[in-house]
Amino acid sequence: MPFLIINTLLFFVLAIAVVSFIKSPFLQWLLSFLFAFFIVLEFGSIYITGSFIDYKFYLHFNYRDLTSMMDFFVVQIVLVVLALIGFTYLIYYLNDKIKNVKFLHKKAFRYLIIVISLTTMSFNNGVINSAYDIIKIVNVEDIEFKVALDNLKLKNYVTPKDLKVQKGKNIIVISLESFEQGFLKGELAHLAPNILSLSKKWNYFDMKEVPGGGWTSGSLYISLTGFPSYFNIEGNSIFQSTYYTHITGIGHILKKAGYDLSYLIGDAAFSGTEDMLWTYQFNKIIDKQNFIGNYELSEENEVHDKDLFKEAKIEVLSKKAENKAFTLFISTLSTHFPDGMYDKRMEDSISPKNSDMEFMIAAVDLMVGDFIEFLEKEGVLENTIIYIYPDHIKMGDPSIFEGTGARGLYVITNASYENLDIDTSQSIYQIDLPNIILSGASVNHNATFLTDNIKGDKIKFINENKAAIVALNTSGLERINEDEGGSTEVNSPLTATNPAMIDEYKTDKNRFIAHAAGSIDGHTYTNSLEALNHSFNKGFKLFELDIIKTSDNKFVAAHDWEHWKKITNYQGSLPPTESEFLSHKIYGKYSPMSMQAINKWFLEHENTYLVTDKVNEPLAFSIEFIDKKRLIMELFSLDAVKEGLNAGIKSAMPSQSVIEKLGDQKANVLIALGIKNIAISRRYISDNPFFLKQIRSNNIRTFAYHINFDEGKDENYVLVNEMDYIFGIYADNWEFLTDSIRNEN
Repeated sequence: MPFLIINTLLFFVLAIAVVSFIKSPFLQWLLSFLFAFFIVLEFGSIYITGSFIDYKFYLHFNYRDLTSMMDFFVVQIVLVVLALIGFTYLIYYLNDKIKNVKFLHKKAFRYLIIVISLTTMSFNNGVINSAYDIIKIVNVEDIEFKVALDNLKLKNYVTPKDLKVQKGKNIIVISLESFEQGFLKGELAHLAPNILSLSKKWNYFDMKEVPGGGWTSGSLYISLTGFPSYFNIEGNSIFQSTYYTHITGIGHILKKAGYDLSYLIGDAAFSGTEDMLWTYQFNKIIDKQNFIGNYELSEENEVHDKDLFKEAKIEVLSKKAENKAFTLFISTLSTHFPDGMYDKRMEDSISPKNSDMEFMIAAVDLMVGDFIEFLEKEGVLENTIIYIYPDHIKMGDPSIFEGTGARGLYVITNASYENLDIDTSQSIYQIDLPNIILSGASVNHNATFLTDNIKGDKIKFINENKAAIVALNTSGLERINEDEGGSTEVNSPLTATNPAMIDEYKTDKNRFIAHAAGSIDGHTYTNSLEALNHSFNKGFKLFELDIIKTSDNKFVAAHDWEHWKKITNYQGSLPPTESEFLSHKIYGKYSPMSMQAINKWFLEHENTYLVTDKVNEPLAFSIEFIDKKRLIMELFSLDAVKEGLNAGIKSAMPSQSVIEKLGDQKANVLIALGIKNIAISRRYISDNPFFLKQIRSNNIRTFAYHINFDEGKDENYVLVNEMDYIFGIYADNWEFLTDSIRNEN
């Protein structure tokens, strides 16, 4: 710490000396402000991370993370503003004063001060050295994944497509925010009697934090992949544009073994967590956006852990009822730096403590004990392995841990010692977590992790190979270049449909989707029961319904509320309630469709499939629909497509708006994701024939909408002129050509 303070004070002296050479008052003020800004940032980094601005600080210094965590640091933000004003004034004021100090008025002495300051700040772990470390990390050039593996000497690395796995027991991981070893030792041990009891009843292991794992999302990435969380300039936002990873995570292994993977967290959007989880095969992400219960948020606008564990119990009971292998990760937050997230409701159970942080440590310990007791009572522990560990060492002021010994992490588990892949003669590190989690649950696999290839001091290895790790983490991800969005093909004339295939196309019921349930009595977009029946009687088996929500959050079938209001003569405010929706006939005679009516119809009509439009919530909607295996959903964002793929529906179908953002890689992205169908406007065909033929040759079916939108461009026109580029169409009306009629023709 003294070295850090001395370095920062030298930065301050350097600033004064540099500004003293500037003559313009305006530029002096400007430069004083800029120096003050970086000095305050350095002091902030020392306060938060215990070091100068490093990759961890840099990673979280972005608008999304800063705004989402602002409520945790109200007092600190005020102090930062005051410090910024104070340092700016001091630098400006002192730069003029030193010119009147003996010796310092001479430029040579001020140059000497600058040289000495810069030299000292360049020492190992100094201000400049730390900044240079960030620059090296964020400027690592992309290389081939195989080359990146070779650079780290990972010769026998098994990628996701080559995995061989065998199912073991269920898994529950509880990642405790900042709940490090110090809270279980010395004068603080009384705060965590339940976790201490588990550490004696089960297996307990000390664990060392590694570089690249000292923050929540970094800890998560290590837990999933075994690699330190170092990326280039994009940081965790890199996962927003990722559609496939060559880096094997425990999610790939567990999913291949047949596990259902859920992640429970207060806010999945923070620090790129949600995007990372989709990439690493979690099929269900539960946060405040989709909790079953309605909970009051904390002063920091976050979910209290008390409510998080309520949701965890609900999820466990759901998995127990399904009787399927599952993995559940739970990520707590109430013990977050700087002083915890106080929950007044816990005052009935926890006595007053010396600080809010100590109070919440005791509260979370009680919650963990209660949750384990719940699992025992429900009989879940009989076939479930539990892992409890802190996500990282607590940031901020370390004085609370005086007298508790060396700081570090730990793993507590009910897994049998014989099953755990742990060599007690060696230290355990965060990068060992994937092996520990899988081996303890008796999940057999052929994957290897970084830790398996390191001999000796693993922290030293990571520090010496940061650039190689960055290159591997980055090159292992297949990403969309969003700057290249839109069509890249030139306009080219189309060839007419092969005449020999037209009759075959006309009779193939897999190629025609009844658009908005199909037309009835000349009316389109009714999404009505009668339209479904009419189209079914014509021979359709694929039925599109526009799905939107009522004011009471119920899914119903309607194109949009303004159109619905017009065709029902509804006079109230929009959107209506479900009851109001159902009480208004369409065109005075057609029956509206609620979720109950939709499920009833598809239950009564076997071998039919629902194709949705408008709704972009595949997980939520698929849970309410009668049969996921008969559900095709047109989706409107890449995240929704990934969610749909993981939800187990028949087809997650990217719409044209998603396709256009994939740039030149669009065909490869769709193939890598395992997409079966896409939906595009028929107007898209003429500009993109090569792409459409490319994905057709890879068994991706294209369905075209906007039929009958342009004069003369009806169903027959598309069949005769454009069907060699697509698979099928959204049809308002179609008479299927029967074998007898074909013979007559």
